[in-house]
Amino acid sequence: MASTRLRQQGGAVILTIPSEIAAKAGWAVGIELDVTAEGEAVSIRPSGRVARGRKTLSQLLAGIDETEIRAFNAAVADGAGDTPQGREAI
Repeated sequence: MASTRLRQQGGAVILTIPSEIAAKAGWAVGIELDVTAEGEAVSIRPSGRVARGRKTLSQLLAGIDETEIRAFNAAVADGAGDTPQGREAI
């Protein structure tokens, strides 16, 4: 069992979680945690949010709106066949 102390930092009370406890729980720096009080005990659990940079390729691709991508590509497409509008090089 590890021991730690609460400390004051600005207007917050800070609890330091020992590295071995965080490693055992599979937590890394930057993880978002849910903290709840149950009587005199405190429960700390991962919030279920996927940490930034930890998404799989399929999760990233699932967030893409194909219609929006097509509309964007059409808007920025090189206007092949358009007449020059100014002094641009062709």
